[in-house]
Amino acid sequence: MKKIKMRKKAIFVILSFLFLLCLTIIISLGFYFTSSVSKDDNLKNIIVEQGYTSSDVAKILKENNIIKSELMFKLFLKIKKVDNIYAASYYISESMNLNEVIDTLIDGGHNVNEIAITFREGINMMEIARIIEKNTTNTKDDVYNLLKDSKYIDSLIEKYWFLTDSIKDKDIYYPLEGYLFPDTYFFSSEDVEVSLIFKSMLDQMEVVLNKYQDEIKNSNYDIHTLMTLASITQSEGVNEDDFKNIASVFFNRLKDNTPLGSCVTSYYGVKKSMTEELLISDINSNNAYNTRGNNSKIISVGPISNPGLKALDAVFNPVKTSYYYFVSDKNRKLYFTKTLSEHEKMISKLQNEGLWYEW
Repeated sequence: MKKIKMRKKAIFVILSFLFLLCLTIIISLGFYFTSSVSKDDNLKNIIVEQGYTSSDVAKILKENNIIKSELMFKLFLKIKKVDNIYAASYYISESMNLNEVIDTLIDGGHNVNEIAITFREGINMMEIARIIEKNTTNTKDDVYNLLKDSKYIDSLIEKYWFLTDSIKDKDIYYPLEGYLFPDTYFFSSEDVEVSLIFKSMLDQMEVVLNKYQDEIKNSNYDIHTLMTLASITQSEGVNEDDFKNIASVFFNRLKDNTPLGSCVTSYYGVKKSMTEELLISDINSNNAYNTRGNNSKIISVGPISNPGLKALDAVFNPVKTSYYYFVSDKNRKLYFTKTLSEHEKMISKLQNEGLWYEW
């Protein structure tokens, strides 16, 4: 009898162990298949067409590396009693776990006609107009005509604290240049009005600039001058360290009432892109933006591009240096110097090393 009881007890222990082992495996697999695919939080546009079944949705999510298991996805839909996923455009990332993915699908997506427009940092108004024409039903002329509407510009000056009458200077090419924050924006369709695109960009610029109101207030320069400096800094530099040193050069020059001497202002003044040849006549061009040559201004009449956060920060929180000059090699690496003699030596050095940019 004792042996039978011991066998029964042993069998019970073994079965209990196997049960726990299976339960552990099931829980582990469940945790694995419901966890996020990666830490990548970049949003992917997942479009669910009309008539898609749960299997169709599972397949497209798996193909986009959003879920680990189509079977687990469909099982979770049943557990959460999701009967229908609406045809729409959804933005989902690999960093979302299965529960978050399904919640996003339940909460609803975006109109399938929705468009995303990306404006990169340092883009100018001519490029913005081209992008708007490419991505919407508007033309470049629609953009430029709106910018010429004085009543529209006055309404914006009244609405946004950082827009001043300075943007209405007769020599400024485009009044909103420099004030449209570069980012990715979503709109309901390609029929979006230019004014709505500008509103979205201005609203985002306001969010950014609100954080710097104390720095702006305590600066020796007005907001328009600071935004102009930020735009030139953005166009001249490549990275955060560049921006900080470039801004310091410009502040040192302004303090001494010396022209900024910026190549990018010469390009903008004659409405040339940086890929075009800059002629001597361009450098000496008499326009309100040019800070080089015989007709140079101390600083441009207004911004020449739309700066990103790092360029703005470099101007609003300037570092102090003794630099008055900088030069770029053909790889866009910048070299900063304190005197004209050092500057000229650096140019000769780059020429001798084959690093000087030649047309």
